[in-house]
Amino acid sequence: MSGQKNVDINLRLSLSLSLVFLFVRPARSQAIHEYMDLQIHPTMHIAHSNFTPGLTYFDEEDPPKLTYKHTFTNVNYANYWENNKGCRIFVVGFMTKERIRNRQKARSVILEQMKYVEDFVQQHPDKFAVAKSPGEVRKLVTQTKKTIIVYSIEGGKSLIGSEEDAKFWADKGVAFVTLIHMLDSELGSSAIRPGILYSIINPKGALRSKKKRGLTDLGRNAIQWLANAGIMTDISHMSDSTRADALDLMEEKGIPPVSTHDMFKPIQNMQRSISEVDVIRIYQAHGFMSLPLSGISLKPHRPDPKYKKLLESQSDYCNGSVDTYRFTYEALQSFLEENVSRIFKDNSKTMGNLTEDEKIDLAIGFQSDFNGWLNHSRPRYGKKGCKEVAPGTVYEPIELKGLAHPGLMESQWKWMAKEHVDLEPILRASEKFLRVWESVIKEKAK
Repeated sequence: MSGQKNVDINLRLSLSLSLVFLFVRPARSQAIHEYMDLQIHPTMHIAHSNFTPGLTYFDEEDPPKLTYKHTFTNVNYANYWENNKGCRIFVVGFMTKERIRNRQKARSVILEQMKYVEDFVQQHPDKFAVAKSPGEVRKLVTQTKKTIIVYSIEGGKSLIGSEEDAKFWADKGVAFVTLIHMLDSELGSSAIRPGILYSIINPKGALRSKKKRGLTDLGRNAIQWLANAGIMTDISHMSDSTRADALDLMEEKGIPPVSTHDMFKPIQNMQRSISEVDVIRIYQAHGFMSLPLSGISLKPHRPDPKYKKLLESQSDYCNGSVDTYRFTYEALQSFLEENVSRIFKDNSKTMGNLTEDEKIDLAIGFQSDFNGWLNHSRPRYGKKGCKEVAPGTVYEPIELKGLAHPGLMESQWKWMAKEHVDLEPILRASEKFLRVWESVIKEKAK
C-alpha cells in the first residue's frame, strides 16, 4: 500500500513539474507573430524644425485632414499608434542632420529624441512601452497589449567612430544602425536614386567614380564594432559598391545583414535596390529583407522584361498605389520560394517541406518611413486614383485615401488579405528580427 502511495506522490510531483515547465519556460519558445514597422520617424521635428512634433494626440472630434502627399507634414499622431491593429511594434529611427560634423552635437540630437520618446511613454505607461532588448519585446508581446517601441539610428555619420560609440548606443537599447544615409560619408557611399534632385543632395557621390564608392576602413570597423556591442547593421541606402563590400565583410565575420528599406532590383533597377544575387546572399547569411511600404517608393524603374510583361498583363494595376507594394512584395516572396534550396544550402529543401520554424528564415519585413521626407501610396480609386469610384461598391479606406497615415496600415493588410495575398512572411518578420538581434547579442558575449 505504501508503494502505491509513493507512486501516486511521484506521479503528482511529475505532473506538477511538467505544468511548471509548461508555464515558465522561456518566451523564446513562442514565436512572435506581429506586424512590425522596421523604421518610422516620429521625432523628425527635433532634427528638422520644419516638422511639427510627432506622438501628440489630436481631438478625435476634429481629426487632421491628411492625404498621401505629406512630405513635410507630421502624420505620426499618437492616436494612430495607440492600439494599431496594423502594427504592434514600431522601430523608431532617430536621425541627425545629414551634413552634421560635430560628433558631440550629433550624439546630443539623438539623445534628445530618445528622451522625447521616453517622456511620451512615461505619460502613457498603460498604452506604450519601450523595449531595449529582444527579451523585453517578447515579454511585452506575450504579457501586455501595449504598443511597443524599439530604437534604431538611421545614418551613422558622426555617430559611430569608435568601439566606445557602439557600446554607448548599445547601452541605450539601440537594436540596429542604418550605417549609411543620404550622403557619402566617412563610413562609405550612399546610393543615389534616379533624378537630378538626388545628385544635388549628394554631389560628392554623384561625381565620384564607382571604384571610389565602396565601404571605407572606418565603415568596416564600424560594422564590427556594432556587432561586438550587440547591434545589427542595416545595409539600406548603401551604394552598390558599398553594399558589396559590406556583404563580403559580414559574410566573412558571420554577421547577419539586415536591409530594412531597399528595393528589389529586377523591378526597381537603381542603386537603392538589391540584386537577386545579393538577396540570396543576405538570406544565406541568416539576415533578411524588408521593403518600403510606400507605393510611391516602389514604383517600377526599368524593370526586367519578365516583370515588365507581368505588369502589363495586370489590367487592374494602379501604379503608385497599394498595388505597387503588393507587386514587389509578391515578386520578392516568389523569388525566395523558388530559391529555398540555395538559401538553405540544401538541395532537398523545398517550400513544401520546410517546417514552420524554417519558414521564419524567409520572412519579409516592411518599413513605413512615415515622416521620412516622402509621400506614400496614392488611392486606387477617386480623383487621385486610377479609376472612378463605382456607386454601391464597398472599398477599403486604403483604396480611397491611399496610405495617408499610420492608422491606415490595418486597411492595407485587410485589402491584401481580401486579394488572397499571403501575409505570413510579413507577420513572421517580427520573430525573424528578434532572432537576428538575439544572435548578434549572443555572438557579442563570446
